[in-house]
Amino acid sequence: MKAKRVRSRRVLGFVLSVAVTWAAGCSLFQSDDTADITDVHETYTDIQPYPVTVDGVVIEESPLKIVSLSPVLTEILFEFGYGDRLIGRSRYCDYPTGVNAIKQVKSGSEFDVAQIIGISPDLLLLSAPITDKDRVELQRAGVATVVIAAPRTIEEFRNIYDTFGVILYGAFLGKEKGESAFSGITQACNNPYVLDLGNYIYVTENLSVATGDTLESAILSRFGYNLASNGNGYVFDLAYLTEHQPDVVLINEAIGLDKVKKHEVFSRLDAVAQGRVIVINNAYFERPSSRMIELIDYIRIQHRTL
Repeated sequence: MKAKRVRSRRVLGFVLSVAVTWAAGCSLFQSDDTADITDVHETYTDIQPYPVTVDGVVIEESPLKIVSLSPVLTEILFEFGYGDRLIGRSRYCDYPTGVNAIKQVKSGSEFDVAQIIGISPDLLLLSAPITDKDRVELQRAGVATVVIAAPRTIEEFRNIYDTFGVILYGAFLGKEKGESAFSGITQACNNPYVLDLGNYIYVTENLSVATGDTLESAILSRFGYNLASNGNGYVFDLAYLTEHQPDVVLINEAIGLDKVKKHEVFSRLDAVAQGRVIVINNAYFERPSSRMIELIDYIRIQHRTL
């Protein structure tokens, strides 16, 4: 680590020396002393993409052995083509096909730090924080622990991919790789001409609606206007909808259309009565990945039939 700090000072010294020389009106390559130029070139090529700092954790090199306790992070790891580095996963990590063959470790309330240390990963990926005691114990065992929270905006969604890029490829290529992996989602979300929902609402599993601070709204609002956008945390005055009727009602398939038709407010919506309803699998929002493209395409196809 000390050697890396020395190299950083040499590069900084060179940059400062270039600035001073240029200010004096002199040519950078005026001197015939090529030895110094060669030495500078070697210094630049010696700069390494690691270590990088992610979530306050220093990662010394691209991790070769990874444990993921988050289904969505497991899925994205496979998207990057590094599923073969996964040596442990939670029982909820069931996608893509074949992931069930990977060793299952305890998670959530059953979190077992000793079990994780026992299989010696370089990196532990989580969507929710663990106790400081467990984090310190993992750190002492040489396990970097990175928490990547579930996104609520498209920018946060994109940042997950950027974070993966930095973890897997380091400082120089990391963001480029992340943006490349996210590019399909960007293209799908930035093409409003493929779908026009008009005014819509998305009815969730608890018979509430997706408000403006949710990922559901962030994605769907690229293709229409969420009438519940002023709400927060899935809390919204549903009575508003009887006066401001949605053109389309999207429904989480976990509740189904029957319950919506029996609901005091939703049953009075013209869109429900006239069948302008699209039932979707909420797993796309619970596990946001490149499969979001599939959801957008599915909604587009269903919308054409309304």
